[in-house]
Amino acid sequence: MKSERKNKNLKKEIIKLYLKNISRPLRIIAGDPLALTGVFILLFLTMVGIFAPFLALYDPNETHIKTEGVVFSFEESLFRDEWISDLPLNEIKIIEDKPYTVGDGGFMASREKGTWTTWELTTEEDLFGLSFLRGEFGVVAGSGGTLLMYENGEWRKEDTGFTGTFYDVQLVRENFGLAVGQEGTIYKWDGTNWEQVSSPTPNDLHGIALLDQDNGFIVGSRGTILKWENGNLSPEMVMTIRDFFDIDIISSGFAAAVGERGTIFFYNGQRWSEQYGPETRELRSVIIRDENDIYVAGRFGISLNYDGLRWDRVDNPYRRHFRSLALFEDKLMVVGTDPYVNELASPTWAHPFGTTHIGRDVFSQVVFGTRTALFIGFVTALFVSIVGVNVGLLAGYFKGLLDDLLMRFVDIMYALPFEPFAMILVLVFEPSLWIVFLSIGLLTWRTNARIIRSQVLSLSERPFVKAAKVVGANNARIIYLHIAPNILPLAFLQLAVAMGWAITAEATLSFLGLGPPRIYSWGTILHAARLSGAWRTAWWWIIPPGVLIMLTVSSVFFLSRSLEVLTNPRLEGEIEDARD
Repeated sequence: MKSERKNKNLKKEIIKLYLKNISRPLRIIAGDPLALTGVFILLFLTMVGIFAPFLALYDPNETHIKTEGVVFSFEESLFRDEWISDLPLNEIKIIEDKPYTVGDGGFMASREKGTWTTWELTTEEDLFGLSFLRGEFGVVAGSGGTLLMYENGEWRKEDTGFTGTFYDVQLVRENFGLAVGQEGTIYKWDGTNWEQVSSPTPNDLHGIALLDQDNGFIVGSRGTILKWENGNLSPEMVMTIRDFFDIDIISSGFAAAVGERGTIFFYNGQRWSEQYGPETRELRSVIIRDENDIYVAGRFGISLNYDGLRWDRVDNPYRRHFRSLALFEDKLMVVGTDPYVNELASPTWAHPFGTTHIGRDVFSQVVFGTRTALFIGFVTALFVSIVGVNVGLLAGYFKGLLDDLLMRFVDIMYALPFEPFAMILVLVFEPSLWIVFLSIGLLTWRTNARIIRSQVLSLSERPFVKAAKVVGANNARIIYLHIAPNILPLAFLQLAVAMGWAITAEATLSFLGLGPPRIYSWGTILHAARLSGAWRTAWWWIIPPGVLIMLTVSSVFFLSRSLEVLTNPRLEGEIEDARD
């Protein structure tokens, strides 16, 4: 009974000793404002990492697509843009010296004296065609069989019975016009009603160009060109099966049609001939000033000019999709855009840290990267402490041959360079989170082991250790119940140091491309910015992860700085003097 009571009392004393040695570093931290600041930053980042799926605004792998209605105008080196809608614009026409445009969602606007005014239409269908004879008489066409006539300030919807999409419409006179659409649909305006015209093709029809009510062309998919002559339609023979999207014609009878894969055809009044331009991407609109001055626009900001001899690109800073061209005050005006990747967007409310070169949200990536950085920091620091403390305890307590063997092994580990060692692991296995963990952990415990060993060498000569040996305590009991509690403050200090080093090392490896390719961390974010080449200009992409790395490492430094008094008691007095 007495021996059992002694063992219980001994265990209580040992537990008290452990708690005492753990509480000492905590008291030191609580008394140091900088250390407390570091604790609060680490706790905040830990919460961010834990709740990353809820804090992230988007999936970090999501590519963000954006649409907006923009009118661009340029002449020679002058270029400017005007944002007027949240939806794509599909057509622009100049009517009585004023630009008019229509777009998705029933959007229509006109500009006067530099100001765009939105029209209130009676439809929310997407609009693709627009034609006005004057400001008081016109028509717009779109999806759902939409044909809206405008006369004397009022809109009315024409009931044609067609439920498909009208892609283009053109009025030549108040009593004549054509509208074309899906599956070869053609309607004629006679001044009172729209009546369907028999079509010689089942292909979709996309564009109309009429000189008058007796002459013109209609173009469509699969190389379709229809000639409108004296009220009759006849197919034109062209050597292509590619889709045509637009056509223009001038009074001399010269015409130009454009389409997919850079397709361009000219009509000289007798036959069609293919032209070979510098682009292979989709062309959506064409405007002819004269036979030696032709403009074409298309996807990805394509804008071309033909001077009668060759095609030249019209330089502009935009790479979004253009859909329609017009000439206004001798300036070329173009509208768009189709949905485009919101790449390298500067910070906004929707994307607080901007977007990457492929339209991914940087803020969401940084939030998920916090989880990775802290996970590597905590787990690696714990691994380093466990291995380093145990190696130091064994080497310092047993001394002799075991100490020599362990310390020589530590010397060998010191000879291994960190980055090449990590590269070899990646080559042997594959990039992953655990490879990063092993790369850091296997080479970090060595310093911890040496520091703990030096402390144990001193502690093993203390009277309480010799007394434990005299009473017959085994080595394991002496190491873990008598010596280990006394090195806990030092181990706590090394844990903080190891965490900061691990976070920096992970960021370094990931920045070099050795980190996990499908897991976000602050280092992988910087790596992607460097590979894209955008890091020189997209400051919002590199500053947030860089600042977070600095804050985290600084926080750990504040902790380790306050705990230095555990290894050098003289600092405690200096710190107290500094506080006073």
